[in-house]
Amino acid sequence: MKHAFVSNRTSAALVAALVLAGCIGTTRPPVSSTVPAFPTIGLQVYAAGDIADCKRRAPADSMAARTSRLVPDGALVLGLGDMAYPLGDAQTLASCYEPTWGRHRAATLATPGNHDYVRGTAGDFLQYFGADALHDGGFIAFTRALTDDWQLIAIDSNVDGSALQAQYEWLERQFTAEAKAPAQRCLLVMWHAPVYSSGMHRGSGDKMRRFWQLIDRYGADMVLSGHEHFYERFDPLDADGQSPRDGQAPRQFVVGTGGARLYGFWKPPYRSEARVLAHGVLQLSLDHGSYSWRFIDIDGRVRDAGAARCRATAN
Repeated sequence: MKHAFVSNRTSAALVAALVLAGCIGTTRPPVSSTVPAFPTIGLQVYAAGDIADCKRRAPADSMAARTSRLVPDGALVLGLGDMAYPLGDAQTLASCYEPTWGRHRAATLATPGNHDYVRGTAGDFLQYFGADALHDGGFIAFTRALTDDWQLIAIDSNVDGSALQAQYEWLERQFTAEAKAPAQRCLLVMWHAPVYSSGMHRGSGDKMRRFWQLIDRYGADMVLSGHEHFYERFDPLDADGQSPRDGQAPRQFVVGTGGARLYGFWKPPYRSEARVLAHGVLQLSLDHGSYSWRFIDIDGRVRDAGAARCRATAN
């Protein structure tokens, strides 16, 4: 059955100098010049963050317009934060996001990024993307059953102090309540600032490391983030950045490629398996006990692809 659900910049000269100095990695070649066969039996999900940027181009000519065309109408979209630039206020959402990715709004579940907080509040973000998000105790978070096999948890990585602690306690309660249910499930988690990345913002997600430890303990399969303006995929990693021998840990995807200006990589601090400097979207196929992924750039080329079993069904 089909399912539908409702920064800093680096100049070109500096990027070139860092590449020559070996401080920034180059992108890996595409896996294929054409889109290969992809599972279609599971729920098809499209994810991207750092999207609507119309400062230099009209909406119709922006990169956000091109990435939006990679997503079929009615497909489930996961918005990974920083939905509009330079700030996700009502005016920018209406003038830049709506003409580009607005066609997918009814099927979008979004988590906020730092640019979605305007003067300390994410009110415009909440109003535009609807009441799906839980705004509780100063944070924005929610859970959704995507299919009988897959659960989504969205977390707010932009809060601190008591709000961050309240969110952690909320997440613990979600897991405690779910532990009473006997059914196994696969778990997808999303928040904006990644714990692991090879970008200039590395470390911005460090406060989320204890959340990583918690979701790892409860069997999370993957974490989707944005914030860094490139695509990157890691091996499964624990909260210390180590790859467990049995491979049982969450896998980080960074997909800050929805349309905002891109920037390069620094030397990877952890085991980075794929790095692509191109605008595009991550397509996921969420199947029974497994998932597949591919990163598709704006020219329709598959730049990274793979598949894995969910941790609950791996043995």
